[in-house]
Amino acid sequence: MLTSLRQPSTLFLVTSLLLTACGQSDDQAPDQEAPKARKIAVTAALPERGAVTVVERSIGQLESLVIPEIAAEVEGRVVAGFVKTGESVSRGQLLAELEVEDYHIAIEAARAELGQLEALVENQRRTVERYTKLLSNSLISADRYDEAAAQLRVLDQQIRASRARLQQSERDLTKTRVLSPYQGVVDAELVSPGDFVKVGDPLFRIATVRRLRVRLPLPEMTASRISVGQPVELWTPMAPEVRVTSAISEIRPTIGVSNRAIDVFAIFDNPGTWQPGGSVNGEIVIARREDALLVPESAIVLRPAGTVVYVVEDDVARPRPVETGVYRNGQVEIRSGLTAEDQVIDSGAGFLTDGTPITVSAAQDG
Repeated sequence: MLTSLRQPSTLFLVTSLLLTACGQSDDQAPDQEAPKARKIAVTAALPERGAVTVVERSIGQLESLVIPEIAAEVEGRVVAGFVKTGESVSRGQLLAELEVEDYHIAIEAARAELGQLEALVENQRRTVERYTKLLSNSLISADRYDEAAAQLRVLDQQIRASRARLQQSERDLTKTRVLSPYQGVVDAELVSPGDFVKVGDPLFRIATVRRLRVRLPLPEMTASRISVGQPVELWTPMAPEVRVTSAISEIRPTIGVSNRAIDVFAIFDNPGTWQPGGSVNGEIVIARREDALLVPESAIVLRPAGTVVYVVEDDVARPRPVETGVYRNGQVEIRSGLTAEDQVIDSGAGFLTDGTPITVSAAQDG
């Protein structure tokens, strides 16, 4: 009786085990397939072709092309000054006046001396004419005639000297009016009314502003790449929208002891409001490459091995070591390591590794 009851139970247990085994085999079948790698969506495009300019940047100083010190050409006391520091002056404008009385006296004395000599010359000329007739009649000796003629020549020379002294006195009188030799701005007043000045004493310093010169210091390592005639673009912090184009006119042959820099100079016309002494930004064009390869800055990736860009090869990303050049408006020049036919990955490049599966879409403008 017990034997007959256990037989069905045993059969049921065996059946359950078989069904369980079959169920587990069906559930595990999909897990045995190889997992598929997930593709990363990126954008890519061919490199652009364009011109790039290699520049050296510097912050320099504006200088007046001419800063003359107006000095006294005659001595005298300053009786009036007509300009102050910072005022604009034109060429020929009156700056100051010196006392003139002594020069009027000198002119009168020179005129009196000249009148005396002219009277003596006239009298001696008549004497020579009379001696000429007497000599032709053998009424006087030749020595006496020669002496009279020599005295006339001496008086003629004395008149020439007297006329020159008169001319000099009249010129000295004009020099008591100190005039500006240039158009510019009064940089400094060096005398005041009441001062007595001698010949050569400085009176004013005038800075010309129509033509300016810029001094741009550059690192000494750039000396081999700088030459006279290279284009220079200039602008000031006060008016960055105003750009002036010039060229290097001079390179200082020595290197500064304090800053280890070379100074380059450029001359240009003042655009209107620039002042000597102000700071100025300068860009010197070192070289220009017309057909350079350009990629977006976001395509440049820094790796331990160096700078790379990722390109598309058979739906996977491949790194290319590159040499970069000029950075310009969000683009980077590629000097080597890339061709114009390589499809360069832009967005998402920083998350890629060699062989990463990718899905490519065209790069969006802007």
